[in-house]
Amino acid sequence: MNLERLTAILDAYGADPLHWPQGERLAAQAFVAREKPAQALVAEAEALDAILDCAPSAAPSVALAARILARAPRRPLLGRLWTNLFPGVPVWRPALGLAAALAMGVGVQSAAADQLGITSSDEIATTGAGWAPLGSEPVAEEDVL
Repeated sequence: MNLERLTAILDAYGADPLHWPQGERLAAQAFVAREKPAQALVAEAEALDAILDCAPSAAPSVALAARILARAPRRPLLGRLWTNLFPGVPVWRPALGLAAALAMGVGVQSAAADQLGITSSDEIATTGAGWAPLGSEPVAEEDVL
């Protein structure tokens, strides 16, 4: 640590050592503890920090906020929705999950049809769109309408 580097740290981060870069904090504190010119620099930085702390902070004007928002890039609704639902997740992961669920559903339906002895879509249609138990009387079209 030297006076030049300490000056750069004080200019960038102020006099509070908690704001200094963690990797240089201990070296800077040790340097300040043993060097009188470094202590004078820290005292100057503390005085400046006190003055800046007293300064009022102005809220941004409505016009400035409107200009910033007008220049902000707009993402399509679907992109924003995707990002909100799946933050940081690549597109293929939920798509793969949906495809797996679809394949599982088709497989279960096919296995159930085999177990029940349904061999064609005609048998499903003659049982009232699949809701009537197999072996019951077929539902006539007049009864449905």
